[in-house]
Amino acid sequence: MTQLIEHEKWGGPLRMLLIMIAVFAVVILLSRGCSSDHKQSSNAPLFTLKDTHGKEYFSSQLMGKAAVINFFTTWCPACIEEIPGFISVYENYKERDFELIGIALDADAKTLSDFVDARKINYRVLLGNMDTVRAYGGFKAVPTTFFIGKDGEIKDIVTGYINKDDFERKVLKLLQ
Repeated sequence: MTQLIEHEKWGGPLRMLLIMIAVFAVVILLSRGCSSDHKQSSNAPLFTLKDTHGKEYFSSQLMGKAAVINFFTTWCPACIEEIPGFISVYENYKERDFELIGIALDADAKTLSDFVDARKINYRVLLGNMDTVRAYGGFKAVPTTFFIGKDGEIKDIVTGYINKDDFERKVLKLLQ
């Protein structure tokens, strides 16, 4: 009888915790390997954010350029994994009226500066906030990447990891 009471007391909550951890792990694994593309036809919202040096950046500076805006966090494995591909693609196309903007959603200026330096990120990275997330539709996962045409219209959205080849294909499509 004592064993049954102990099992009911601890087995239920422990079992539920293990199930929740397993479900969370499956969701992370699935989202890491897949990107889900969404089509949206609206203009990219304007924003003003600061970089790691406190300098303001106005998204209106993107007008007339193909642009990618990548929302990320510094602790997200998929976010970190896609950075080398971003660096490479940006290096190849930055002279063709292409801009890549990273918007960090979890870091202070010092932490973000160290993160950028450690990964040798060659594109602009800004300190984000929830107002900007809401302006971009209140997405629920990182990384989330917006592909914006020279006309300022959101052409595509990718939620989750995007590999270098797929990223480059989408950038080339913007540059056409």
